[in-house]
Amino acid sequence: MSTGAGEFAIRVGAVDELFEPLDACPVAERTLRWEVRAHLLDKWESARPSDTPVLLVYAPASERPKVDVTAVQTAVRADMRAFTKPYRRASPLDRHDRIAILSGIVVFLITAVISTTLDAEGGGGLTAGISQAIVVIGWVALWSPAERAVAESIPHRFTRKRYRELTDVEVEFRWQ
Repeated sequence: MSTGAGEFAIRVGAVDELFEPLDACPVAERTLRWEVRAHLLDKWESARPSDTPVLLVYAPASERPKVDVTAVQTAVRADMRAFTKPYRRASPLDRHDRIAILSGIVVFLITAVISTTLDAEGGGGLTAGISQAIVVIGWVALWSPAERAVAESIPHRFTRKRYRELTDVEVEFRWQ
């Protein structure tokens, strides 16, 4: 749904749908939802190249009196600017994820030591089977850190240029 060169669009049922739902910051300081960010990048791919990107936000007319358009534009631009940085800075780990990564690495190292010890002692087929099962547990413990690296950090590296193109995006509302 774009109407001209450099224009791309998103339709929302409420302007708050653009932002993380639990974010209590003022609108100008809020971060975009991951799904919104991904949608905007996809739509921008078909609208570019343009020196003046314009994001058209289709929103209900009933929202018009309570929406600070300047604050929304500031938030969108700040979010795009933040994602021009390396992923660890653009989307820092929360406490839970830091603990998951640390514990995954520790569990993996422990299982590697146990497996290596079992393999060194020999003992036949049963010991080899147990050793391999322990290695599998270690790899499962590394799933979350590997997912962040492979599914999030690497693709982010390739999209940083697109975020840079959108740091000065104009946000226009189409009230419906």
